[in-house]
Parts: sequence; C-alpha cells; structure tokens
Amino acid sequence: MKRGTTRKQSTSEALVLDRRMITRHQRLELDRIKCVGCELCVAVCPPEAIEFVPGAVEEGQLVQRPTVDIDARKCHFCGECVIICPVNALSIIIDGEERILVWEYEVFPILTKEITWDASKLPKDKADAVVKACPTEVITVEVTRTKTGKVRRVKDVQVDESDCIYCRQCEATSPEAFSATHPFEGIIRLNASLCPSGCQACADICPTDALLMSDGQLVLDDRFCLYCGACTQVCPVPEALLVRRHRIRHTPIKSGAWTYAVEKLVSMELAAEEMELKSQAKRRSVLNYMPGVKKQE
Repeated sequence: MKRGTTRKQSTSEALVLDRRMITRHQRLELDRIKCVGCELCVAVCPPEAIEFVPGAVEEGQLVQRPTVDIDARKCHFCGECVIICPVNALSIIIDGEERILVWEYEVFPILTKEITWDASKLPKDKADAVVKACPTEVITVEVTRTKTGKVRRVKDVQVDESDCIYCRQCEATSPEAFSATHPFEGIIRLNASLCPSGCQACADICPTDALLMSDGQLVLDDRFCLYCGACTQVCPVPEALLVRRHRIRHTPIKSGAWTYAVEKLVSMELAAEEMELKSQAKRRSVLNYMPGVKKQE
C-alpha cells in the first residue's frame, strides 16, 4: 500500500482509519462500545464519508447496537464528527496528539460542555448515589467509612471529563455539589401507548438513562436527554418517539461549514419558534419598564 493511502481496520469494538504521509500521520478512531448510532456524525460529515449501520431489535430487545461505518477513501480527517459526537465515541490523533483541524482553522465552534463540582458540598448520604447514577462511570468519590460501611466523610471528588457526556444525572442526584451543561437544547416526546408490549429498545440504547423501563412500562425523564436521537433509530414504531433539536450552545463563529452543519442538526422550524418566543418575552420586558404603559402579562 503506497504512502498516503488510508488504511482501515474494523472490529466489533472499534474502527480505525490510519493515514501516513511524509509530513503528517493522521488517525481517526471510533469506539463502537460508546457509539449509540445517533447519526449526528453522518449529518455533519462534509464529504459524506460516514454511513449509518442499523441495529437489530428482537422481541423488544436490542440485540445488535446501531453504529456507523466510515469510507476510508472519502474521509479527510477534518474532525467535524469528533466535535459533534455526544458520547465521545470518536477521536482524531495527528502526529501523536489529539488535534481537530476545523477548530484550528476556526471553521467549527467549541460546543458548550461543562461540569463543575465541589466535594465539600457533597452530602455524605449522597456520595454512593452520585457514583451509581453516572452512566459513563466517570465520577470517583473518595470517602471514609464506618465499620458498617456507611460514609462518614467525603474526602474528595474527581470527574474524568474526557469521558463525561454532561447528562446531568449527577446534578439531579446532588444539586448542591454538581452542575452540568450539554450543548443541545430541544424536545423529546414519548407516546408510550404506541410502544409494543415489553419493548425497551430505546432504553437499551439511551446513553444517559433518560429512557428507562419501570414496572414493565417505558418512562422518560427529559432532564437527562442529550437530544442525540439514538432512541428514534431503534424504535420499531416511529410515531412513538419524537426528538427535535432547536439550539446548539457554542462559542461565537461565522463559518459557512458551521451554518451548513446547523441546518442538518437543528429543526429550523423549532428554532424560529424559539426565537419568536424570546422576542415576545423581550418586548414584554421592555414594555413593562416603560412609564405609562400597562404591564404585559
């Protein structure tokens, strides 16, 4: 194989594209264990090098996870897929360092992802619960315990932000100690009455446990939804689940590539509705502060 040709290796656990040139070594890695087949990377890929690979559902159970495949002949290692992946399943290594070219050339913005924590504010009775609630197991809490195993004191808290998906499970468990923000805003709707009896495929693929089975019924807690849409990819009844994104939090940027990506990722209709609602609220706020003008309800 001649220099500059991209080599592809694919297993059930990973997909790797590797390209060695005289002046640069590029490597794109997909972790299939983390990948939920949400198709966000498919949507933004400029050369359309990424293809969705459907999963398989049998008797309401997800027996094969959805994922993606990448055409080695088309991929040019730009990194847009890495930025947009909500579950950190993709990474790019250039000359031995994690680098994303579309960031370096200011083509794509930095998405707003943040988690903060304060060990001194974590109640001792919530220490174990916070660790258990984290779906990606990135939270470590150092404690001292009594002889019976109860937490006596919280000594330290650490979060591996490289694998955090900012789902807010920790915040819901202990709002005193944790705060998290993820980049997407939107809506998710579940019509459980349309779900086939015993089907839990969407819960099986949900990376944040926003969808769960409880007493044989699907339940949704939209506080934890990343609006990735992975659940809709495996749902056997398309009308049962609706996921729409209307906003992406990010650093300021003016780029044709980003504008094109946003058009693929966000419901323009919902975005317009949100902007109109905000405009109405702003107008009411201004009117309320104007002398002689009746307060708007």
